[in-house]
Amino acid sequence: MRILFYTGKGGVGKTSVAAASALRCAQRGYRTLVMSTDAAHSLGDSFGVVLEAEPLLIQPNLWAQELNALHELEANWGQMAHYLTELLAWQGAESIAQSELSVIPGTEELFSLLQIKRHFDEQRFGVLVVDAAPTGETLRLLALPNVLRWWITRLFPITRTLLKAVRPVARRLTDMPIAGDEVFVAAQTALDALVAVRDILTDPQVTTARIVMNLEKMVIREAQRSLTYLSLFGYAVDAIVINRILPATADGHFAAWRKMQQGYAPYVNQMFDPLPILRAPHFEREIIGAEALNHLADQLFGANDPAQFLYRGPAQRIEKTGAGYDLLVPIPFASEEQIHLAQHGDELVISVGWHRHRIILPQSLARLRALDAAFDDTLLRITFRKL
Repeated sequence: MRILFYTGKGGVGKTSVAAASALRCAQRGYRTLVMSTDAAHSLGDSFGVVLEAEPLLIQPNLWAQELNALHELEANWGQMAHYLTELLAWQGAESIAQSELSVIPGTEELFSLLQIKRHFDEQRFGVLVVDAAPTGETLRLLALPNVLRWWITRLFPITRTLLKAVRPVARRLTDMPIAGDEVFVAAQTALDALVAVRDILTDPQVTTARIVMNLEKMVIREAQRSLTYLSLFGYAVDAIVINRILPATADGHFAAWRKMQQGYAPYVNQMFDPLPILRAPHFEREIIGAEALNHLADQLFGANDPAQFLYRGPAQRIEKTGAGYDLLVPIPFASEEQIHLAQHGDELVISVGWHRHRIILPQSLARLRALDAAFDDTLLRITFRKL
């Protein structure tokens, strides 16, 4: 299975790009599923159809799915849903609200990962296109296996053992519902799947992310952060998508926006090099329905296959070391004598001659100082340590 993961700031047209990619994959003969992990779904609107919590055939070779956390909880995690409902009832929640409240914060992210694992295991589809939530939610989604890894391997087995020992006594002392072992079995199954899904999403031979953006300052900076954070968690990025580029004929109010976009364009080209950049214009009409999506796919891919790996070379990444972190940045055709580093808050400026490369640092690096830089082949290794 090939997995394409589209992410980006809310409102940049990410859903349209994901839908167009999926449609073109289906047209090229792949059995394709496009899946929305955004709680505020708009994937069905993009195709002009009403989607369901399970894959629905909407075009030849193309299925679509909008995840529903409550449906997923009731359909596949009945023991956990029953226990949560009992616990909420004990707390005094009205019966109407119990099922809704059982979908606790973070459940959507959890079920999104488990659905990806399910589709990968079943291998019903050749291509899975993920229309992810806006950047912040997506980064929480992708970080979830890392966040839970310690709890999965250390704390969870201890908690389960202790509760098993005290459960008989606790039931005599309180009428509060105590989780039975079947609840822990279901939870262990989910946690084990989370560990496995990380291996799928970080396998560069299976999954690549594509960052969708517009030519606006705030959006560009968020795209930078996305690339840095995706690198931090070990997810490969194989393309940048610049959407809604105004044409040269833009006039009146849009002429100023066109001028602004053209001012940012060279900066963006240099900033994300060597990743390939896909471009799509600002269309006159909404991108709704197969015909409009097909037109968008033409602009993005031309005659190329969206499912191909658009970039396999070295990319910016972060490595944990004993004393801090190393940031590795591909900078070919340069020498150490040409390199100058300047750090200002969460921004690192790498100068090579007259050219500058700005990187927005994640918090794990922003709180440290860039102390040294040396080349490892064509990768510049920048050492971050505490002062």
